[in-house]
Amino acid sequence: MKQLIYICITAIIFSCTKEKATVNQDSKITEISNYLDNLDGFSGTVLIAKNDSVLFKKAYGFAHLGHQVKNNIATKFSYASIGKSFTATAIFQLIQAGKLSLDDTIGKFLPNYPNQIAKDEITIRHLLLHRSGLPNYFHSEKFLNTSKEQFRTLHSLFPLFENEPLESNPDEQFAYRNTNYIILGSIIEEITKMPYEQYIKDHIFSKAKMKNTGNFDIDHPITNVAENYTLSDVYPNKLQKTIFMGTVIGSAAGGGYTTIEDLYQFATVFKHNHLLNSKYTAIMKTEPSTGFYGYGMQFAGAKDSGIYGHSGGHYGTGAEWRIYEKQNYTVILLTNKDLDQGFFDARFFIEKTISGTTPKLDSYFFTKTMVATCLDKGIEAAKKMIVNSSITLSEIDLNTKGYEMIKRGFYPKAIELFKLEVFAFPESYDAYDSLGEAYMKYGDFSKAVENYQKSLSLNPNNTNAKEKLKTLMENQKTM
Repeated sequence: MKQLIYICITAIIFSCTKEKATVNQDSKITEISNYLDNLDGFSGTVLIAKNDSVLFKKAYGFAHLGHQVKNNIATKFSYASIGKSFTATAIFQLIQAGKLSLDDTIGKFLPNYPNQIAKDEITIRHLLLHRSGLPNYFHSEKFLNTSKEQFRTLHSLFPLFENEPLESNPDEQFAYRNTNYIILGSIIEEITKMPYEQYIKDHIFSKAKMKNTGNFDIDHPITNVAENYTLSDVYPNKLQKTIFMGTVIGSAAGGGYTTIEDLYQFATVFKHNHLLNSKYTAIMKTEPSTGFYGYGMQFAGAKDSGIYGHSGGHYGTGAEWRIYEKQNYTVILLTNKDLDQGFFDARFFIEKTISGTTPKLDSYFFTKTMVATCLDKGIEAAKKMIVNSSITLSEIDLNTKGYEMIKRGFYPKAIELFKLEVFAFPESYDAYDSLGEAYMKYGDFSKAVENYQKSLSLNPNNTNAKEKLKTLMENQKTM
């Protein structure tokens, strides 16, 4: 089953893919720089600082493939869900000012919200922590199949979710939903009596001297902006622009644009308590006892690693700011390709180099090695290495690589990777579902049917397998 792996350009002067980077004589930086230079197809910008001194910043790849305009240090990239960091900071600014509390309900500020349970029981805390139970408008049919240009304000999004039933009871479970932060942004507007964008500009971007950051309308010209590229669903092994796949303007949930230097400014003023006092900064950067998500903040590495920040990703977008508190490093990473086209490699290698390895990192890089082994030396060689290794394979990373091969039109390679997934995860209905799709794309319909049936036997509720089997059976009758 397919996994989701979530513009006008002016002339860029002095841009170069291999432009001279700012590099300090730090052994970790040297190691990271060498890795990034050899990371095939990587496109974006990277900044690394230590003790508030920038040691490394460099641009890679192209901002505009059509005109062959290369990325540079000042190129603006989509920051996707990083916008939630800004919204959470704004909420805590208002809490600090005594204008709301974490336990205030939606109804206190949005008294006409139509869902009575949501209005009376969902609190600011639930929204920040993604524990509200609100529905996910971002992946709803009403949003996906509608022109995005009509959604230019926070309240224009409300009809997509306000009358929908809750997915779960408030505080029952964690579910990452943009809906939570759209409502938080609306509450900011109600309290401050100004548009969300204006508040963020005045109280966060201006304080951090972020002059190249904002929720720009992407269907209008923007100076020095990178286009976003995803692997095409239309033409095998081609890149496709993403202008029809996301929002037309950023919001309180994310989707704006920034540069590595602006995002570094935000990270720096945040950690030095210039946006919030020390009490509320500490609350935001305190790792939760369970899970990886706190108050508008994500936590990486091993438990109590001191690594915090926020990432964002969508089709053709990867973004992240991270503070390594124990090692005193700050890392900013912005890309304009899919997450699995260099972003994950860069992120995890940087984390491993700065703070050391973890089981998750070992699993990621071991899986990367298994993919290369399977494709270069054959599936039996990869199987042997898996059997003889104590490191756990990452099913999602293996599955993602298989779907990349499908998108590139390399169906035999996809089949081999999904067969490896079936070998490693024999009880995974998703592995057989994916293998069935690869065989179907390749034209081996009998093998496709066989694997979809196996997937369905493992999970009778797999609607994708049911639909694909129905289509395959109907096609066989007409042949």
